[in-house]
Formats: sequence, C-alpha cells, structure tokens
Amino acid sequence: PEHLMTAHKMGFVALVGRPNAGKSTLLNQLLGQKLAITSNKPQTTRNRLMGVLTQPDRQVILIDTPGMHKARSRINKSMVRIAQGALEEADVVCWLIDVVPATKRTSRGGQGLGGAEEAICLALESASNCPKIVVALNKVDQVHKPLLLPILANISERLPGCEVVPISALRGIGMESLVDVWAAHLPEAPPMFPEDTLTDASERFIVSELIREKIFRSTHQEVPYDTCVEVEKFLEASENNGKVKIYARILVGRDSQKGILIGKGGAMLKSIGTRARKDIQGLLGVPVHLELHVTVQANWADNPRILREQGIE
Repeated sequence: PEHLMTAHKMGFVALVGRPNAGKSTLLNQLLGQKLAITSNKPQTTRNRLMGVLTQPDRQVILIDTPGMHKARSRINKSMVRIAQGALEEADVVCWLIDVVPATKRTSRGGQGLGGAEEAICLALESASNCPKIVVALNKVDQVHKPLLLPILANISERLPGCEVVPISALRGIGMESLVDVWAAHLPEAPPMFPEDTLTDASERFIVSELIREKIFRSTHQEVPYDTCVEVEKFLEASENNGKVKIYARILVGRDSQKGILIGKGGAMLKSIGTRARKDIQGLLGVPVHLELHVTVQANWADNPRILREQGIE
C-alpha cells in the first residue's frame, strides 16, 4: 500500500575539513568511481566538485570542497571562499577529521582539535543556515581505539549535539552508517538528478583534473601548485571512429618548471600522459588519444580569465 512507502529524501551534504583529511577519497569511495583527484600533497582539490549518490529511497548530493586553510594568494583565497559558500547551501555538513595527527596531539597532552580545527568550528558556527553537523573520524583503522576518547570528548564539548561516525574512507569502513546518519537529516524531496548521474562536473573538467593529479604525483616542490591544465579540444568518439581525442595544455609559471615537466627526452611528460590516459579511459569507457603540451605563462594564478576558466572564481 502507498502509505507504507518510505518518503524519498534528497539534499546536500558538504564535505569539509583540512587539506588532506580524505574528502576526495570519501567521495570516490561512495560513488565507486574515481571522480575527485587525490594525492598525498595538501590542497590538491581546487574547485567545488559535486558528486551524486543515488540509493533506492534517497539521493545525496555531495559537495567536495577545497581544504580549509589560511589563504594568502588569490587562488587560495578563492578556494577558501568556495568551501565557505558550500556550507551555506548544505543541509548537512560532514566534517572529516584525520585521527592520525589528532591522536598524536592528544598523546602529547594537547587537544584533539588544534588551531586549524578551531577555525573550521568557527566557520561551521557562522554558516547562516545552521546545517546539521556530522563529524566523520577518518582513518580509524590506523589508530588504537582508546586514543579516540579524548578527541570525542573534545568534539562533544566544542560542538554539542553533533553526531560522530568512525570511518576509513580508503577502506570503505563505516560508509553505510555515515550515509544513514546524513540521510536522517535530509529533507523529504524527489530526486534532483537521474539515477545514473554521478556528477555535475563536465567530462572536460574531470579530464583536466586527472591530468593535474598525475602532475601532483610525479613532480615536487612548487611545480604542481604552479600548474594548471586547460583542455583545448575534446573530440567525441562518434566523430573519431570510436576514439576520443583530447588536446590539453599545461600552463606553468616559469621556464625551469617547463623543463621539469617535460623531463629528459620528454620522459616525464610521456609518463604523465600515459597514466592520465589510463584513468581517462576508465572514466569515459572508450579508447582515448591524449596529447599534452606545456606552455610558460607567468603569474597565471593571478589571471582572472584563467581562474574563471578553471572554475575557481
């Protein structure tokens, strides 16, 4: 009978946290698809990426945000504004805390929530729409359970009434409980997207991000931070005998960085291209031809046109 059907829930969950807390890993784990780029360097995510998780009686729209950090440059200030803006439209804010550094702090007699966490608490409290706050303690598989107690005490004292769920985003531990807790606080509403939608980001955007991820994983120091990727041409498979053709330009700030990215005899660029192509094929499900070029453009990170095209401003 009709009245026994459970009501359908739909709403927005913003994923927030410090750089490297595991937000993108969580998004990829829940969607079962590599959508957000990850690396072991902080501040890999620059944009707001939206993932859509559809289950029989609910649709959760996940907003992955850049890590919250003290911003100095124009690009970093834009990143923090994006994260703050996501709080304003969320029904639930899921704050990811990496318990590994947090337990190290408490074992040295410090607080589980440090200065950076306090800044996030203030941002959460200042969100005008008072979203429900859920804290996901990430990487719990890597610490001794009793060490979590002071962190839990700290959280409940600082944010009374928030719910805490222990998870491991990488291993997929605690995922169902986490989604259940979110869903309990989402409004009743019909789905917003068709059930096969995974994201609102364009394929072009995800392709440029996958290339950027390989740069993050292959280069060091300032090079990955001083790089952006523009997809110049994206020719559909239907026009090219079933093969997608992609031409992308990598912008760097200085000549020396161009040399590093191209590598000896072009080896570095080739390796970045090969690995990116593999991921892009996995995403698009068709053979891919990828061509990369490197161009020096000083101060691109202060260029409003480029930041707009990158979706950052």
